[in-house]
Amino acid sequence: MKRQRSATWYAVIACVVFVICNHIGDFMRLGGLRRILHGWVWVAVGNLFQLILCVSAMAAAHTVTFKRALSELGLRAPIGRAAAFSFVAASPMLLAFVATSSINAKMSVLSVGVGCFIAPFAEEVLFRGYMFGQLYRRARWGFWLSALIPSALFALGHAYQASGFWELAGIFAVTGLGSLLGCWLYMRWQFNLWAVFGLHCLMNLWWEVFGVADTALGGWIANAARLLTITAAILLTIYRDRFWKPATSEGNAADQTIEQGCGCDPVDRKFANLDEPFLIWQPAR
Repeated sequence: MKRQRSATWYAVIACVVFVICNHIGDFMRLGGLRRILHGWVWVAVGNLFQLILCVSAMAAAHTVTFKRALSELGLRAPIGRAAAFSFVAASPMLLAFVATSSINAKMSVLSVGVGCFIAPFAEEVLFRGYMFGQLYRRARWGFWLSALIPSALFALGHAYQASGFWELAGIFAVTGLGSLLGCWLYMRWQFNLWAVFGLHCLMNLWWEVFGVADTALGGWIANAARLLTITAAILLTIYRDRFWKPATSEGNAADQTIEQGCGCDPVDRKFANLDEPFLIWQPAR
């Protein structure tokens, strides 16, 4: 019979792995990789190590296979509705930038491939699928505490882009609030990470393709377009079953896979949020 794990176990493992992932660049430097890796290649390799660590830690913490670890991260959820949602929600930014900006002459295959696809994917797996997911669904910390911790750290990770206090405050607000929104979307899409990744990916892509700004802050047009995209994402999420046929298998696929694969007994179900996928307060234990 599988050994029972406490909520504290999942919280501690998640926090330790998160800290290691956030210092992956330091470990890479100690390993001498800085001498051979530069620019976007350096970023991509760091992201790859983060992904490997997240999946491995998930498999070890839950004592499951890698396939089931991917389910727990929300990576085996249906992609179709998530992709449609992402494209429609990000359309305001695309249309606004087409009308007001020219194509970015400085972009490259690496800046698009890494900055708009690989990096957002790694960030969503680490911040949303792993950190938030484990704190909310397994450690049962409640939505706000589970979301605020990775969101604050996500915002701090963009602090290097600022050149002054007010720019730092603006970047912190934009990225922090954006991360909170990502946690909410992940929860409301029933832990389907593709919905959050798709939106993150396309927002980065339109920003890069049209060279909107060198930082995450941007000007008033960029932020107005971003606000429209956020509004569209919220409305499409709230009313998603009116726009797309409900996916009955989407909801708790990860929880069911982990539960069936681990042989968890009914006592473990209270740590899975199986019957309360949308709670944003601390559930009763």
